[in-house]
Amino acid sequence: MNFVEFAVDERLVSDAEQAAFGVYARLVGASGKAKRAEYAVAFADILGNKGEFHHYMIGGSGDRLAHIDHLLKYFRENTELLVHKTWVEKTDEKRKVKLLEEISAFEREFRDGAIAPAFRRFVALARSIAHLLFGAQSRADDFLVYCFRIDPKLGLFFWFVGELETRLREDVVTGPEENEDLMTAEILVGMYVLSCF
Repeated sequence: MNFVEFAVDERLVSDAEQAAFGVYARLVGASGKAKRAEYAVAFADILGNKGEFHHYMIGGSGDRLAHIDHLLKYFRENTELLVHKTWVEKTDEKRKVKLLEEISAFEREFRDGAIAPAFRRFVALARSIAHLLFGAQSRADDFLVYCFRIDPKLGLFFWFVGELETRLREDVVTGPEENEDLMTAEILVGMYVLSCF
């Protein structure tokens, strides 16, 4: 039984949250920017606050870029605040400093249009944030179950990060523009969700 089936069988997600699994699969399988944007918005609406994400995917390029710029700023400020406010053992202080540097590097890559490196860095950032918040538990086999029991949306986010990691292992972050569009949509969804925490 895969994790999605397990999460549904164990009622770790509501019916509305359960839809996220299918919507994400449609996002990854979508061809064309319009369909991809539609599914990215639907997925983000489940993970975040309904109706807020569409500004990053739909609309005139000038308005969309202004909204994305605001999201990057909000993402950086919120993740930096999260890192600064999270108490860690003295041995993990260096990890916090490195994470702050990685946030800045991610922002630079994304702004420069280096989408594949930004995608890789975003996945690493999300995993580092999980470790910062949950320590060794973030590497445990039952980490997703743990997150879903805390908050289904938190669980869905880290399930999503796991899906991104799978795509990295399958080396789909290189190649045609189609992949770059998908990676951009996934990064925007990830930044948006982390900004909502």
